[in-house]
Amino acid sequence: MSVPPAASPVLRPRRTRFIELLRTTPARTVCPNFYLLAHANGCAFRPHCDYCYLKGSLWHVPVDSAFDNVTRMLADVRRWIARDDLETYVLNAGNLSDSLSFERVRPAVRALVEEFRAAAAAGRRHTLLLVTKGGVAECRPLLGVAPCPNVIVSFSVNCAEIAKAHERGAAPVADRMDAARRLKAAGWRVRIRLDPMFAGGEYGPLVAEIRDLAPERVTLGTLRAESHLLRVVNHGLFGALERPAEPDGLARYPLGARLGLYRAAIASLGGACTVGLCEETRDVWEAAGLNPDVPACNCAE
Repeated sequence: MSVPPAASPVLRPRRTRFIELLRTTPARTVCPNFYLLAHANGCAFRPHCDYCYLKGSLWHVPVDSAFDNVTRMLADVRRWIARDDLETYVLNAGNLSDSLSFERVRPAVRALVEEFRAAAAAGRRHTLLLVTKGGVAECRPLLGVAPCPNVIVSFSVNCAEIAKAHERGAAPVADRMDAARRLKAAGWRVRIRLDPMFAGGEYGPLVAEIRDLAPERVTLGTLRAESHLLRVVNHGLFGALERPAEPDGLARYPLGARLGLYRAAIASLGGACTVGLCEETRDVWEAAGLNPDVPACNCAE
């Protein structure tokens, strides 16, 4: 079954809660649980990335939506910040949607930043994680205000040829990296997700750029797909992946291919920043020379 072209996103109020705890799956992966901020369903970038996992997890949603009852969302965020009994203190706004792609039609990020600025002033550890494939235009709401220590901006990047082929609706990688440099220079906390890496991609030049940027954290991941995504997307992109042995597992490249990509990137980064892996198991972390007991990956505090 092929996926039809994405329709234009709509604005609508969210009827259910904005924040919930997401327990990562498969359970064997070294991934932290986090709280999800459901400010939108889907992504405003057109076309969607060829490999996007939302095609599998949001297959039942007829159209991408941004939720416009922002006042209620902010009230939910304030209640979350007031809690001291949380399993984790990261609120991820980039799991069901790109965090910044809807800003043009439904501004919300500046108001969110101010909630977390107040949290920082009160000595709260609660942190907002923004995850984006946006560039300078999408980041203007952040570039126009003072940085906040309780807000992290994480850019998902790829090598230029892979992005041009499979991330056509997102900002060009050079634009994303430019935005990352500008935000870091302005004092924002910046992370990088080099994910998903493709076998055969030329990542050396991009990794050198990331090393020069020296973000607070880099997370590496390779192309993967859960079972339902394999069923709904049939463009052949996942043909080189090994099918999962477990019902809730992920189709992945063979282990040797993944480790080759990870080890080359880690060696090129040369200790310039903390490195973690995305949705990998303990044995893979250890084989890549990383410590799974201190999972310094994108969604961790």
